[in-house]
Amino acid sequence: MLAMQPKFLPRVASSLAPTMRTVSRVLLAVVGAYFFTTASVMLAARGIADLGLFSRSDAVVLAAMFGFLLYLGLLLWAFAERRLWRLAIVLGGGTLLLHGAASLLQTPA
Repeated sequence: MLAMQPKFLPRVASSLAPTMRTVSRVLLAVVGAYFFTTASVMLAARGIADLGLFSRSDAVVLAAMFGFLLYLGLLLWAFAERRLWRLAIVLGGGTLLLHGAASLLQTPA
């Protein structure tokens, strides 16, 4: 039984690698694009309202409509991008930057 283990283990590990890449890509696409989109919608709504272009409620609606298109574009890009690390860096880093900028613009109530 122990002699069979070294032959079997590399075959299982090599068959799991493409599956793990696919699961990682799907999670990054769905969850990462969601958080990136919510951070960008927060920043866009705050920016539009602060510029005085629209009322606060209209700015939120406009930013939410923009968010639907952005989320769709990010999902498509996530499955078209060849490098998984680039996808993780752009979605993770972009989310942190956008959320940080939106937090800086937030006024205390």
